[in-house]
Amino acid sequence: MSFTRFHDDPCRINKQLQESTDPGRYMLNMPGNGDKPYYIEDPCIRIQGWGANLRTNTINLESNLMGLNQPLSRDCLQNNYLKTAVDSSPISYPSAQPSFVEQSRVTHPAWTYRDLEQTNWYYPQLNPQENVCFPFQNNLSTRILEKNNYVTKIPCLPFLK
Repeated sequence: MSFTRFHDDPCRINKQLQESTDPGRYMLNMPGNGDKPYYIEDPCIRIQGWGANLRTNTINLESNLMGLNQPLSRDCLQNNYLKTAVDSSPISYPSAQPSFVEQSRVTHPAWTYRDLEQTNWYYPQLNPQENVCFPFQNNLSTRILEKNNYVTKIPCLPFLK
């Protein structure tokens, strides 16, 4: 017996599965940054998915931050949370020291160029005063002009006898 419902079409099911799992696949199948990626210290470059903020013993550290290693009780002054603290240390990553982003305001500040004379004595190709005066009237209020030029026309009616 064949399925006649459009919902049960195998191609449609595969397409719906692809659409629902693509966001997760993007995160899982994204290529990594390598074994020891460089940490870029330049503030102009956005750290996307990588901030060099990994530490050792991450699972126990996250469990400690969520409070899973503490019994559920009131917060008393006698509780010493340092006793149950997880031993964790930051992982050191190499950093990209030479900045490869040019900071023009830092490398070439404006005050070094203010007193320099700009010698560009060339003749302009077009006359800059050519379009200063328009050959026609502009910025006229036609409403006011029509009111001023209006002449009332009194109709000539024959006299009634």
